[in-house]
Amino acid sequence: MYTFDHVRITPDKQIGRHSQSGYELDYIITGKGIRTLGCVSEPFQEGEVVLVPPELPHQWVFDPEAIDRGGCIENISFHFPPTFPEKLAETFPELSNKMLRLQNLTEAVRYEGEARERLIQLLMDMDGSNPEARSAGAVSLMTEMAHLGDAVSISSISKLSSTEKRLDKIRIYVRCNYARPITIEEIASYVGMNRTAFCTFYRKEKGKTFITDLNEFRLEMAAGLLKGHPEIPVSEIAEAVGFGSLPHFVRSFTKWKGVSPGKWRK
Repeated sequence: MYTFDHVRITPDKQIGRHSQSGYELDYIITGKGIRTLGCVSEPFQEGEVVLVPPELPHQWVFDPEAIDRGGCIENISFHFPPTFPEKLAETFPELSNKMLRLQNLTEAVRYEGEARERLIQLLMDMDGSNPEARSAGAVSLMTEMAHLGDAVSISSISKLSSTEKRLDKIRIYVRCNYARPITIEEIASYVGMNRTAFCTFYRKEKGKTFITDLNEFRLEMAAGLLKGHPEIPVSEIAEAVGFGSLPHFVRSFTKWKGVSPGKWRK
């Protein structure tokens, strides 16, 4: 009926832009960056609690430098299907009005003030509880989410165009495969284009070549690893983010950051 996930992952493992058939409540414990909800993109900080309704495209892009000592971001997510509020209302008729508010929600909201504090406490209590206690906590969580007085709308509904869908597909592919060599022919074939058409499309939409964008993403991942994992040699980090040549990595990183990887780490 619902899923509860407490996740610690490196920023590059965060899923790309997507939508789902159910609701998603997210509590950002560690991390910051840019979130996109519908067609609205804006910064987010750790400590935020956000509820995303069904079918709303969304994405959290985490700053690779805003990580814990282990090089990870951390968040708790509570997912539930559209039928969950309805079933709760059937089981507990006194909750009918509150569950109707959730069922009518069409835009993402960010909880503030006391509502945010109560939701965080409920999520933390559920995190450390057994399955039976967690189920009771889920009912309390649903009831608290329905108090939308302290919630601020932070999205705008929009459907992805064919161009946006293609760019999303490319972004997800890069995030899953950046650690190994990726050729233009490979990525072009993946999105159903020939090499020439792909190169023209990408430069027009992104203002840069695919290889430039790919290497910039690799360098962002490397910057996070350099700060988060001081015990890993620079050569191993270069290989881990997809640079087959250490000198090429050092030159690229130095040009990008203005300092060498070693100095950046210090």
